[in-house]
Amino acid sequence: MGGVRSDHWHRGKQLQAVSRNYSSYPSIHFFPADGVGSGVALTECEYTEGIAMAGRSAKESLPREFQEIESGFLIITWPGYQHLKWKQKLTFVQSNGLPYTVGHMASQVAYLWRNFYQKHYADFRDEGLRLSPTNISFNHLRLHQLFSYDGRTWQAEVSYVCPP
Repeated sequence: MGGVRSDHWHRGKQLQAVSRNYSSYPSIHFFPADGVGSGVALTECEYTEGIAMAGRSAKESLPREFQEIESGFLIITWPGYQHLKWKQKLTFVQSNGLPYTVGHMASQVAYLWRNFYQKHYADFRDEGLRLSPTNISFNHLRLHQLFSYDGRTWQAEVSYVCPP
């Protein structure tokens, strides 16, 4: 965005959350490093920038039964794209066995989300929230949390900056 960080131009704008964690399932939260606003822009997450406690173990906030998880699947159920039944592997530990940090988990989710967006934004069906460069673009998306009911299937609570 012309050298201006996404978190800066998102500030003060109305957000709309999608895939909310209404059941309060176990989760990893992502907070902005400056403490202002809610969630972190996916464009910032890609480079592990602007994330509070980015160096903390991602598993630290998860319950005991989730501590041994090495991998699972991220599913994206964005309205209008559910028919794709999209899922990709999500890894929680590095090759040396150490858990990923909050920053690395945010980066991994952002990478998977960017791949989904680039490959499928044109596959919109029916009613929902159209993703596209001229509507809700990848640059509008913010990551709030990664949650799961079973430790195998994960969803990201993502919001978008409402277009003007």
